[in-house]
Amino acid sequence: MSLMTTLTDNDGFVRELHHRVKNNFQLIASLINLQKRMLSPDRRGEVRFVEEHVQCMAAAYRMVIVKDGTVQVALRDLVSEVVDALRQIAGVGRPSVNLELPTSDCFVRIDQAVTLGLYLAVLVPPYLDAVAALDGALRIAVALEEPGRAVVSVAATGEWTAPPNPLRRRLATAYLRQLFAEVDPATEPGAIRVLIRLLPLQTAHFDGAGPG
Repeated sequence: MSLMTTLTDNDGFVRELHHRVKNNFQLIASLINLQKRMLSPDRRGEVRFVEEHVQCMAAAYRMVIVKDGTVQVALRDLVSEVVDALRQIAGVGRPSVNLELPTSDCFVRIDQAVTLGLYLAVLVPPYLDAVAALDGALRIAVALEEPGRAVVSVAATGEWTAPPNPLRRRLATAYLRQLFAEVDPATEPGAIRVLIRLLPLQTAHFDGAGPG
């Protein structure tokens, strides 16, 4: 069997596997949405946190591309899908969210894509809530400032302070560690700028240690 045939067969297997994972996420999201619709409006917030996380993970798997045995996701498509899902859950209109994405294609591994989606799931909703409450606007920008590094910036118009949420803060810290990312300490108050080191597509790190 030739190397090309082996790679093709492997790509097909991995693609089918992730297709099934994607379908499972869609089923879970549908069940959550069904439960939410059965709740009274004042209780729908009870499932919001779980819905945000499931939708953001599902978004990563919807964007999967398999190439040479590597499962990868286009960064700009991922952020666009995740932000749009969070916006809809928060009930914020599309014109209130200004999304700036890089013009060039950049692909990230599926594990890093899922973690980035989860990080956005804990980071963005308080900003969306502030926008809804203050009738303001939200700006989310993704830039590729140098090879192997992406910068995600989030800021809302007006002066506001995110309500304390120990769970969101704890999860954000964990996701940043998994992303090998750090928050820029020079970020203006009320905004955040995160520096993310993109992992090589062909290399895997499963022990929690940073790349060498």
